[in-house]
Amino acid sequence: MEWKTVCSIDKLNNGSHESFEIDGKKFLVSRIDDKLYAIDGLCSHMGGDLGKGKTENNNVICPKHHAVFNLKNGHVMKNINGFFRAMTRKEAMDLHAYEIREENGNIEIGI
Repeated sequence: MEWKTVCSIDKLNNGSHESFEIDGKKFLVSRIDDKLYAIDGLCSHMGGDLGKGKTENNNVICPKHHAVFNLKNGHVMKNINGFFRAMTRKEAMDLHAYEIREENGNIEIGI
């Protein structure tokens, strides 16, 4: 595993999330109760940018088809509705969660 700096700790307020791209891959970093979390930044259903999603109860809602993912562990909390599932023949799957830390005033993600 290699640690990559994503931003200054001051850039991410408590209760918020930000999308970052590292080596061509998107990550979603959130700060909940002053703890840091990182998950894949694209929805596993159709690649919606979760950085543009709404945060609600420690979850992020995909702006494309409204799958809901837990910001702490990437688990699907609510899948897409049956109409979109039938149309795309695909459902949302759990996202990968990454190790994350604060180091020298910066947020770093282990990839």
